Amino acid sequence: MSRKEENGIASAAFRQVTLLGSGNSLGVYVPVMQLSRQLNSRGIPTEVCVLEDLYLDHIKQRVPAYKKAFHQSFTVAKKGAELARDISDCLDSIKLRQLFEGWEREGKTRFVTATGFWLPIIQQYQLFTGGLRLEVDCLHFDAIHSPSYLVYEDISDSYNHIWFYDPAGKGMSYRIAITDETPVPLHMREERYIAHGGGWGIGTYPSAVQELLQAGKWLSVLAYYREDIKPHEQIHYFMNDPEWSPWVKNEDGSFQFPPLARIEYGQAPEYRNQQTYPPLFHVIRHSAAIISKPGGYSLMESLAAATPFVFLEPFGRHEASNAAYWIKQGFGIWYEDWKAEGYSMDSLIRIHENLMLARNHSINYGGVLDAAQNNPEIR
Repeated sequence: MSRKEENGIASAAFRQVTLLGSGNSLGVYVPVMQLSRQLNSRGIPTEVCVLEDLYLDHIKQRVPAYKKAFHQSFTVAKKGAELARDISDCLDSIKLRQLFEGWEREGKTRFVTATGFWLPIIQQYQLFTGGLRLEVDCLHFDAIHSPSYLVYEDISDSYNHIWFYDPAGKGMSYRIAITDETPVPLHMREERYIAHGGGWGIGTYPSAVQELLQAGKWLSVLAYYREDIKPHEQIHYFMNDPEWSPWVKNEDGSFQFPPLARIEYGQAPEYRNQQTYPPLFHVIRHSAAIISKPGGYSLMESLAAATPFVFLEPFGRHEASNAAYWIKQGFGIWYEDWKAEGYSMDSLIRIHENLMLARNHSINYGGVLDAAQNNPEIR
C-alpha cells in the first residue's frame, strides 16, 4: 500500500469497510470504534464486529473472571500473555457460519483488523466463499508483534500490515486521530497525574499511586472495582460503568465507548458518554502525565493529547518494546528514572514539547479518504 494514501485504506468510494475488534481489550476496541466514527463522518460506511460475539457462550461468560484475576495479580496477567494461543476451539461454529453467510450476502471484501485473533476467521471466510479476493489491513498498535499476531504468523504474511510505530525506531508512521482539538499546553494544566492499568486494570500502578501520594502529588486514578476506591483528598477517582459491556450494543444498535463517572464520596455515580471519543480521554488531555504500563493504544492517547508518558512495568515483550520506542523518541520516561529526578516537571515539559512537535509527522490512518480517491497518482 502506498504511503501516499493519507487515510491508509485503499478502498473504492463508499465501499463498506468491516472493522474487526475485540471487547476483551479496550486498547483494541476503542481505536476500532474511533476509526469507525472517522470513516462514517467522511461518508464511508462501516460495520464493527466484536470477536467475543463468536465465542461459545460458556467461554464468553468466563471473560469477567479472567479480567478480575488479572487485575488482582500482575504475575497471573503476565503469565497469561506468555500463553497466548490459537482461539479456534473457543469459537461457535454456528455463529461463524451465520457471520460468513451474512458477509457473503453483503459482498464483504474489505477488512481491517486490530488483533491477530481475527486472522484465522478471515482465512476461513475466504475458503467459505471459494477463494474470494479480500483486502485485509492488519493494524499494529505495538512496536513489535503483539501476542495475538505472533500466534498466526503463518497466516498474516498474505495480508497488508500497518505499523503505527516505525519498528526501526526512526519516527511515527500512522495514527488514529482521537480529536481535532489542540492539546492543552502543559503550563495550563493542573499538576495532577492520571494513573491507570489499561483496560483491565493490570500492573504496578497501585504501588506507584502510594509513592506519589507520599510525595505530595495529586492524582486522577481509574478504578475498576468498588474495592479499588480508597477515598483520599489527593485523589480524584474515575470509573467506567460496571454495567457496560463492549459486546452489547446500545438502544440504537451501535457499540459505544465505556461511560465514565467521577466517583464522589457519598454520591451515586453519574456515568456519562459522548460520541467523539471516550470520556477518559478528556481527563488525559488535562493531566500533567500518564502513569501506566506501556500499552500500544495508551501511546496513541499520549501523542494525541501531548501528555507525557511515565512508564510502569510492562505487560509482556511487546509493551517493553513500546516503552523503549517511546522513550527513544523523547515522548516518555521510566517511572523509576522520573522518581530518581524527584518527579521533575522539567522532564515532563521537555517531553510535552517533543510530543507537540511530533503530532504533525504521522499519517492519519482513516483520515481524509477523498485525497486518496481523487488523486490519480495514488493507487
